[in-house]
Amino acid sequence: MPTVTTVADFVELTLREDLGTLLGRWLRQVSTDEVRQGYEATLRAAAPQRVRYWLLDLRRRGTISEDSTQWVLSTFLPRLTPLLGGRVYLAFLMSPAHLSNVDQENGAPLVSNADCHVRLFSDEGLATEWLARRRAHENNA
Repeated sequence: MPTVTTVADFVELTLREDLGTLLGRWLRQVSTDEVRQGYEATLRAAAPQRVRYWLLDLRRRGTISEDSTQWVLSTFLPRLTPLLGGRVYLAFLMSPAHLSNVDQENGAPLVSNADCHVRLFSDEGLATEWLARRRAHENNA
């Protein structure tokens, strides 16, 4: 059974222990402080079960400042691997207007290193399939 947590009025987190996935849906545009609060809440939800597969729906959140983006990429993401016990996979769900047709189908790579693999998607089904393939690959490795 999924566990749903609402963080204030701006993000809803659903932990799917059966799938080993955390779904975060941003519910509205957010301030810089709320960006950080939302990501920190997501990490708190993932940490007890060490959930390393995240689908983050950013469509209602909209774009964030360059400073917030830099914080996510350079401060937040590097903290995940040690806390969650392995490479973390994040599928960001975005509006189709932000991605090319090819990127919409395959997921646009944003970050790919030994600690974290992030792809941008506009289709939730494709994002979910990518996370499932990554999980299957790691389970068979």
